[in-house]
Amino acid sequence: MHSWRAGNTSDVRRASHAGDWYSANGSELDSQLTAWLACVTPSDDAYPIKGCKAVIAPHAGYAYSGPAAAWAYKSIDTTGMYV
Repeated sequence: MHSWRAGNTSDVRRASHAGDWYSANGSELDSQLTAWLACVTPSDDAYPIKGCKAVIAPHAGYAYSGPAAAWAYKSIDTTGMYV
């Protein structure tokens, strides 16, 4: 299993669009993402979509695409996935 956490901070790419396309403040960004995901309330049991392992989601700046992207990400069936 691959770990996505870098053991050394020099292994982590600088967030080049922080403060532009999304908040540069980590706690503010976390709050925004959490709120958008919490707003995904399907009226049936269709979410997550069984077997869905990938999505094409909007990503043109979270201020514009965050709510729509949340619906796409909530579609992913994480059963058996290690994240």
